[in-house]
Amino acid sequence: MKSGVNSKSEKTSTLQKQLKVLTVCISHSWGGLEQVAASDTLELLNSGFKVHALCLRDTPIHRHLQKHPGVELEILDYRPRDHFDLNLKKDLKRLIALGINLIHVHQTSLLGSIVPWIWTESKVSLFASRHIMNSHPKKSLYHRWIYGRLDALVVMSHTLQDNIIETHPLSEAQVPVVHLGLDFNRFDPAKVQSQQQRSAWGADQDTLVIGLVGRIDPAKGQDVFIKAAAGLINRVPHEKKLKFVIVGEETLGQTSNSLSELKSMVSQFRLDDRVVFTGYQENIPEIMNSFDLFVMPSKQEAFGLVAIEAMAMECPIIISSGGSAAEIVGEEEYGLLMQPEDAFDLQRQIRFMIDHPEKRAEMGKKARAHVMGLYDRRIRLEQTLRLYEKAHLKRNRI
Repeated sequence: MKSGVNSKSEKTSTLQKQLKVLTVCISHSWGGLEQVAASDTLELLNSGFKVHALCLRDTPIHRHLQKHPGVELEILDYRPRDHFDLNLKKDLKRLIALGINLIHVHQTSLLGSIVPWIWTESKVSLFASRHIMNSHPKKSLYHRWIYGRLDALVVMSHTLQDNIIETHPLSEAQVPVVHLGLDFNRFDPAKVQSQQQRSAWGADQDTLVIGLVGRIDPAKGQDVFIKAAAGLINRVPHEKKLKFVIVGEETLGQTSNSLSELKSMVSQFRLDDRVVFTGYQENIPEIMNSFDLFVMPSKQEAFGLVAIEAMAMECPIIISSGGSAAEIVGEEEYGLLMQPEDAFDLQRQIRFMIDHPEKRAEMGKKARAHVMGLYDRRIRLEQTLRLYEKAHLKRNRI
């Protein structure tokens, strides 16, 4: 066993010396995609790899990665076009000249401005991660050319893998599943206190706190959550105290008035003393530990990072069906499913959870055990490094 561990360590050490990685995330938001990109970048850094990160100036991912000086930040003052961006060509050529030999991009839409400029760079491995479901075919000659340069298109669930194989010119072997990963030392209910956070929301120990975490956006279903809250207030016995908490902020640069519209809806339903808007929060383990129930009523999610974060904190969940929801909740032993955009169905499922506290607690315990076995950040890193090593070795035999 010891020699096996040493061999594994030696292989990692060799890879560390050989690889210089560029992660690419061009986004103004701070949602699941951006958090995964940032987390993966820092995992590589903390494992001893040389990592550069390409992102837009003054965006959430830029500010987040700035706190970690080991990451070489490559800041853009322009947003690259989806196809043949000449500015991006200059930056890519400069970075490759500095030794970058593996690029991992977190938006497949950028491949049209990456592949053309690295096509002749045969020693540079190219990976992409797909975080959302695809709704239309991408099997034209152009797409075959673009995706033909990829070493792999990494996805986070088997549902997403099936979707990509069906709609892209890629085989199962080219679309590996690498599950999301959490730090279970950080996401540990035994290490987090929730009383102070609940008090800040006006919830005592007898209050049932039902929460939602996600950027303020119509696609995330905050309006459905508020409508369900209004129905529950009128139907749940008055002796049961309920508090509804919405965590998140609007996307940076967004021109819509989603937040003000949601607050107006709360006032119209006379829920001002029942619904709390917290804005953006970084203390997610504490937030999840302060919820008695987590809800994710999105219209469509390929996979919900916040859902497994809630599960890691033993918080039972209700999430919209579709996407990878069935993989998350299993046979509903870890949580319940609801119909997307259906406030009445969400209300029904919340009411079930309210009326069955023992079932709620059981789901929470099972949920943590489930995600600990499947969504460990160490497993994610190991699987990612195996993919990187395989591609690197292959390209250096070209």
